[in-house]
Amino acid sequence: MIGIHEQITWIIYFLFFGFFLAVMHDVLKYVLGRFRINQVLSYIFQLFFWLALAYLATVFMMKVTEGALTVYAFGFFALGALVHFLYFSKGLERDLRRFEYALSKIYKRVRKIIILIVVPKEVLLFAKKLLPKKQTIAWVKNKFRKMFRKEKNDEKDHNDGSADPEHPVSQLLQ
Repeated sequence: MIGIHEQITWIIYFLFFGFFLAVMHDVLKYVLGRFRINQVLSYIFQLFFWLALAYLATVFMMKVTEGALTVYAFGFFALGALVHFLYFSKGLERDLRRFEYALSKIYKRVRKIIILIVVPKEVLLFAKKLLPKKQTIAWVKNKFRKMFRKEKNDEKDHNDGSADPEHPVSQLLQ
């Protein structure tokens, strides 16, 4: 026989775990909505995600109840999820957006440090010597544009007979 104290403890655990599963559903929905990926990959990712959560839920229930699985456990899972969806789902979405924004700000500040930790200094120096700077690329791009503009203008001049006095048609007309 299971004591009343133990049953109340289980109910609280199951409510919180149902809440956790609902939060994980919202996080998965947010991540899949944020990162547009191929539909097939999305289904595969969801399959593995939910299989992992099902395994986690099974292990959790067996540890908490010590193998004595009761029918109302599933009801309290559902009740915990329902409480989340009714009262906390919209707030979690806003919090996830804020968390992503704050995380991106932190990443921008420590990006150079992360790169220095992950990539050796010698590789960075070699890449710096190998690849030209952005200004150099812009300078070369502008030079090519100017060259091609001049060639286009020269082509127009050559096509128009009156502009070039050495052109055979303009000599015949004179």
